Amino acid sequence: MDIFLIVPNIKITLRMERLIMNKLFRGMAFLFWIAILFVFIKYQLYIDGAAKITGFLEACPKYSTLLFLIIASFRIFTFVPCTIFIIVAGILFDPVKAFVLVTIANLLSEILLFLFVKATIGMGYQEKIINKYPKIYSLIQNNNVKILALGVSSPVVPSDIVCFFSTLTGMPFSKYALTIFIADTPVILLYTFLGISMKYSLYVFIATLIIVILVSYINYRRWNSKVDI
Repeated sequence: MDIFLIVPNIKITLRMERLIMNKLFRGMAFLFWIAILFVFIKYQLYIDGAAKITGFLEACPKYSTLLFLIIASFRIFTFVPCTIFIIVAGILFDPVKAFVLVTIANLLSEILLFLFVKATIGMGYQEKIINKYPKIYSLIQNNNVKILALGVSSPVVPSDIVCFFSTLTGMPFSKYALTIFIADTPVILLYTFLGISMKYSLYVFIATLIIVILVSYINYRRWNSKVDI
């Protein structure tokens, strides 16, 4: 009889320990996020951030590649757009290296967002977000791959928000990461080439800029045709 009483107590204890660990992890993740924001605000990296980040990396040439990857990968927690790091990479590195580093860093950034949302946002809070933005959630859930691809490939669409809601819809990690990589890589390549062209030829720069504007406009029109909220 005692065994039957002990087993449920053990299960309850284990469940309580898991809840405590989950709350502890969420608290640590939140503090980590606040710490990163504090550093960016204290050193005014939101004001002329590209120049300051470039200056910092130039002061550490031996570790500039590694530091760039770390800073650019954690941009998701600082709300710094990927464009800033495309500019920084174009200044510091050769074209191929800049493209590769930005592509890897941006993918890592969105993967960190995926893991952060999965690890910290509980079902209760998730339901509140879904109830607050039901149209956005339903739209992404019903067209998850198309909306995610359009969101990350268009500069006028808040891609991190699209990634956030894509994670909430329960999109598998492999599909999430592959979609971002395929959709975002050509855009990064185009923007990298735009930055490089400034150094060599005004005509090439203007031609590339026109292509960027056209691609952005096409993606924006496709986004509007999908989104009706």
